[in-house]
Amino acid sequence: MGRGRIEIKRIENTSSRQVTFSKRRGGLLKKANELAVLCDAQVGVIIFSYTGKMYDFCSSPPNNLQYLIDKYQKQVSVQGEGFSSRQQLMYEIEKMKAENDKLEVFMRQYLGEDLTSFSLNDIMQLEQQLESSINKVRKRKEELLSQQLTNLRRKMHNEHAMVAIDEKPGPSAMMDLFGNVYQQDSASELPAYRLQPMQPNLQQVGFMNHGLQL
Repeated sequence: MGRGRIEIKRIENTSSRQVTFSKRRGGLLKKANELAVLCDAQVGVIIFSYTGKMYDFCSSPPNNLQYLIDKYQKQVSVQGEGFSSRQQLMYEIEKMKAENDKLEVFMRQYLGEDLTSFSLNDIMQLEQQLESSINKVRKRKEELLSQQLTNLRRKMHNEHAMVAIDEKPGPSAMMDLFGNVYQQDSASELPAYRLQPMQPNLQQVGFMNHGLQL
């Protein structure tokens, strides 16, 4: 007769439990060593008994289980960070895709397309938004036109000022002009003098001389 299968459950008898633990522990460590030798693998085993006693095995480097523990923690940390980064990246991509789809729908609606799913209230709200946008556009247009008109007026004023400066006579012409004006004014202000005899009796003396000659 063959051996029956042993039911896997906790051994209640303390002595039997201890004997089974020792045998199974030895077999596990032996298998771990065989795996490391045959397959050139790094194997580490940590075992705690029900009494809290620890047993360990490390294949490479020998008796340096901390090396394998550190290596394990680094590997798990890198994998965790990589997974977290990829997960975050996928989340951001999906979020941006959803926002892009929403904007495309919004733009089509603003262009009067894809309105079949709109209710009357939705249509009225869209109409109000469009009217508000049109008013803003018109206001900005008026501001730009007013600014261009102001700039044009300022430019024309500056051009007229430059033309007036170019047509103004130079210093020598101004001096000649002012000189002629001064001479004309001086001549017009001079009084008219008539020559008068210095001696009031000259006429009488001439008359008397004329009489003597007769």
